[in-house]
Amino acid sequence: METTIIKDFYDSFAKEQVKTGINERHHLILELALTNGLKDGMRVLELGCGIGTLTGLLAERLPNGHLVAMDLSPESIAHARSFFIGRTNVELRVADVVSDPLGGPYDLIVLPDILEHIPLVRHNELFQHLREALQPNGRILVHSPDPFYSEWLRKNRPASQQVVDLALHLPELVATFSQAGLCLLHYQRHSIWTEQPDYMAFSLVHVPVDPAFTPIVSTTSWAARSKQVIKKALKKVFVR
Repeated sequence: METTIIKDFYDSFAKEQVKTGINERHHLILELALTNGLKDGMRVLELGCGIGTLTGLLAERLPNGHLVAMDLSPESIAHARSFFIGRTNVELRVADVVSDPLGGPYDLIVLPDILEHIPLVRHNELFQHLREALQPNGRILVHSPDPFYSEWLRKNRPASQQVVDLALHLPELVATFSQAGLCLLHYQRHSIWTEQPDYMAFSLVHVPVDPAFTPIVSTTSWAARSKQVIKKALKKVFVR
């Protein structure tokens, strides 16, 4: 599908985003970003920022950092710029996130419900692009509709589907981002609008190159050490 068709769709969709505003989904993505290490002073990239609903939430956490927010739609970016006049920590760009320069390197890259709207034939190029823009110890956070929910919508509520609205299953995603030199760190399915999981989130990091694994030296008992390990591991799992 031609990029111009997709751009035109989201130009017309911008007004709908203005009416919808910020909702639970945006706040949840912010919490996931914080779980993945978002903190002041970072360089952060947001792809598919739309009119800037999530952008504002991220920017509030980066008073001394820098947030680059991109979208294919000039109309969406025009709305976003009107909201961020005078904000020096936010840079808004009209860009094709697959083929245009992303800049960087970034400590955190966030894709808030955009991956399912990018044609599948461009995913290989996209993930390679993301890897090149990511700091060696940075993370990529992807939020997207759960694929089973997407398939249900396509069957039962086709009018709710956007110009490109893919059902993205994990095995195919793993194969794609693995080829780009990225590996899965966390994955979760969760519910926002329905009783069953209707969204998923996952984070990616660089595939380790010649990693050094240093044993942990502990003077505590096995039982105490076991509790510490479990507590530390659970903190790293996505929690809603």
